[in-house]
Amino acid sequence: MKNGQPPTIVVVDDDEVIRYSLQKKLSRLGYNIISLSKAEDALFLLKNDERDIDLIITDIKLRKMDGIELLRHINTSENPVPTLIITGQGNIEDAIKALRYGAIDFIRKPFDINEVASIVRNILRRKEQHNLENRLGEYIIHDQRTLVIPVDETIADIVAYELTKHLPYAGFCNRSTAENISMALLEALSNAMYHGNLEIPSEVREEQGMKGFNDEIQKRLQNPQFSHRKVTIHYQYIGEYVEYIIEDEGKGFDYTNVADPRDPENFLKNSGRGLFIIQVHMDEVAWEKGGRQIRMRKYRTIQ
Repeated sequence: MKNGQPPTIVVVDDDEVIRYSLQKKLSRLGYNIISLSKAEDALFLLKNDERDIDLIITDIKLRKMDGIELLRHINTSENPVPTLIITGQGNIEDAIKALRYGAIDFIRKPFDINEVASIVRNILRRKEQHNLENRLGEYIIHDQRTLVIPVDETIADIVAYELTKHLPYAGFCNRSTAENISMALLEALSNAMYHGNLEIPSEVREEQGMKGFNDEIQKRLQNPQFSHRKVTIHYQYIGEYVEYIIEDEGKGFDYTNVADPRDPENFLKNSGRGLFIIQVHMDEVAWEKGGRQIRMRKYRTIQ
């Protein structure tokens, strides 16, 4: 879907009638359709053809390489293509497996061709919206936000992604560096949530492992003394640098008691891992307000 060109869809099925039915309907809707009978041909196309593929529709049951194997190859590639799986009525296990391997959705045979068309339209609409959202990063000169979130790992993941996703598109850094910044931000949020707001000592993870640490998190989330506490994130992007200030409402993270993760004797310990990631991926790191606040800054890497 580049330069106003209609989306290109690859249909993979060894049943000629199904291929014809899908090609006829989707072509009428204005899509470019490439019809193939073998998964191997689809892989060859993806690796060697210069055309942009927007969607793959494949049956699970194919003669040689099946749709699941094709899906696994697609989703281990550098630029995975959204894949819609076709499965028989009695193959729900295969459909579940396909979804776990990254299929975006599935349809069951015999299918309603109009329902398939509707699913395809929705998938391509979401993809286009995502592409436009990412392109918005090209135009960001200054961005500033303040967020207040509860102790919730899922929300922390969303925040870490949301406050870093535009950086490659803004020409601030490459995708790999943006992912590293996101990882450091997530570690800082985790410290603020668990060590700051819930006041769980770093030693718990080292002595009791992740299960014991997670059990302690759940226990303290049920305690009114801790459960109401929030984490505040001040974020600012000005082109030359991006800065994140994270503050908890507890006693703060006592980073001075964490063993230096750069010391070979401490490198494999669970406690201190987050501090190591933050220090490696950020250019400037400073704790303030008795450890309740951490300020992290990363400077532009693409000139």
